[in-house]
Amino acid sequence: MSNENYISYSATQDFLSARRRSSTLIASGVMLCIFSPIVLLILISLTRLDILTWSINFATGIGVIVLLAFIAAAVALFIAGNRWLKVHENYEYEDCNLSNNVREKIIKENKVYENQHMIFKIIGITFCILSAIPLMSGALFVDALASSRLDDLMTGFSSATLLLVGIDVFFLVKTNIIHDSFNIILQLDDYTSEKKAGKKLIEKYATIY
Repeated sequence: MSNENYISYSATQDFLSARRRSSTLIASGVMLCIFSPIVLLILISLTRLDILTWSINFATGIGVIVLLAFIAAAVALFIAGNRWLKVHENYEYEDCNLSNNVREKIIKENKVYENQHMIFKIIGITFCILSAIPLMSGALFVDALASSRLDDLMTGFSSATLLLVGIDVFFLVKTNIIHDSFNIILQLDDYTSEKKAGKKLIEKYATIY
């Protein structure tokens, strides 16, 4: 194969760099979507527990405004992240022909990132497990509160669960996008030549849909 058919090292770095930027933006957007109802749930809980003297309608109105602001910010991040995904996006569906020298460099970079990938996965999974604690802690107040008051308290506790889930998802989404970037270039796991061809076919039908 002639050298002119190989992907240059600078092109691979442009691709990987763009995907890193996209990973942060998209992961932040997903996290904001999960965070969006937190203020609403907290305000409703505090109002019904008489900790706040606001009316329930006022508290709900403020919460919905914050929710929409978070969603708007998330959408902006998704649009910005998608822009960076467009950099050499053809690599995801076409064969990536690398010279031996470039392949060795990418493999080394991938091995270096594997440590960070593992740390991010550990953080994400840990927060995922911890996210059950706020809801389970409601059992501590079963005997102390009436059923309706316990429901109001659990509404507030659910916001803590969403907070932990949002952090969990941020780390997992971010690291998986970056990890997949190396797989795309090196054509590993779900991005072998055969699977890329299948993805390209599916993408055509998905676009029509």
